[in-house]
Amino acid sequence: MSERQNAFTIKTNRLSDEVYNKLATYAKSRKLGDYISSLILRDLDGSSTERKAIQDQKTYEMLEHIKNELADLKELAKTTGFVGNDSFKEEEPSKVPN
Repeated sequence: MSERQNAFTIKTNRLSDEVYNKLATYAKSRKLGDYISSLILRDLDGSSTERKAIQDQKTYEMLEHIKNELADLKELAKTTGFVGNDSFKEEEPSKVPN
């Protein structure tokens, strides 16, 4: 057998009977590797989803910060007379295609 085939040892003395029996069932049907692989892929996909949610939150926070800074700049421009109150118009945000 190759080194990769013998790379891991599972200590079963700390498993509950229910978990041990489930593993034994997969091992006897020679599908234990596939089962473990599917669990790991599910975990990886979950962490990818969590990472995207964190990135989306950071993007939202940055956009909120930019919006607040822009509002401050507009207010400053009005109070300093840089832009007359009558000539100052609120721009529509650009539309992002889906």
